[in-house]
Amino acid sequence: MSHKNIIVLAGLSAITSTFLGVAFADGWDPKSQAPNIESIVKTRHNLTVSYSPYGTEMNAYRNDYREVCVYCHTPHGANSKVAAPLWNRTINTNQYTIFDKARTLNQPIGQPGPNSLTCLSCHDGTISPDSIINMPGSGGYNPIMETSNDQAWLDTWVTSGKGAGPAPGLNRHLKLDKVPSPTSCMACHSPGNAFNAPDYTVFSIQTDLRDDHPIGILFPQNAGEPGVDFNKPTNVTANGKMAFFDRDGDARPDTDEVRLYDTGEGPEVECASCHDPHGIQSGGSGSGTKFNPSFLRVNNGIVDNGTPGTAGIVSNTGSALCLTCHDK
Repeated sequence: MSHKNIIVLAGLSAITSTFLGVAFADGWDPKSQAPNIESIVKTRHNLTVSYSPYGTEMNAYRNDYREVCVYCHTPHGANSKVAAPLWNRTINTNQYTIFDKARTLNQPIGQPGPNSLTCLSCHDGTISPDSIINMPGSGGYNPIMETSNDQAWLDTWVTSGKGAGPAPGLNRHLKLDKVPSPTSCMACHSPGNAFNAPDYTVFSIQTDLRDDHPIGILFPQNAGEPGVDFNKPTNVTANGKMAFFDRDGDARPDTDEVRLYDTGEGPEVECASCHDPHGIQSGGSGSGTKFNPSFLRVNNGIVDNGTPGTAGIVSNTGSALCLTCHDK
């Protein structure tokens, strides 16, 4: 069977650019209150929600630490269970159900690596977005939180008078669980909700990864050879731990370049291969244009076409992200 006849990307939603009304198939919502420009402060990854006039309404459902970076990073007391830079979040140490469909070249695929576990620590729906190890200020460190989503510990932020958050004991440090419930963000952010809140369903990846782009999958070692429908990365970092597609030829993996992470088994595709959680300007560095939708490293085709919320987006060629790796 030809490699081109094998279905590789079943259920791919993260890099599609088809319109569904005024929302895109990748889950990016152009009606978002986040302007998606300048810095992470003005994106949905700012969990203080300071970009939105409705941000204080979220205080009943998550701790407002009043610092943007602390939801993911800490200068001290970082998570020792995952090899991620100054990582401040609880991680899921359980096994994920991995992609099991037919795949080109039958490449080995394993559990998500560090550069996926960081993303999944919010997006698998098992851990509260405010579940961190080291809260701002003194006395806010608890190493148990490396792997424990401890509601009582999260409540101490409020009881100590440090800031806004849910009333203690209400179990309302909500999670991105796809099923609407009193403990799920989907209680409000579900399709057709009565609050006119954005639909977050597509952001809830869950622990079954079979319907998403494969992660933890080894990139073909013979990429770029005749008959192999994968492009070969154009560069490798000096320590050999990252292969990347060097678009500008500067010999370093810039934020707008797709990369593959090697944690000992060879270069693998992970969530951060295609997504940068801090945002990438669609028109290039310093241009002042909006970020690529869905935190993509390469705009996959969404463009300013007059639809509300798209103003300022500059698009690459359609499927540009996909065709970085795939030779079709």
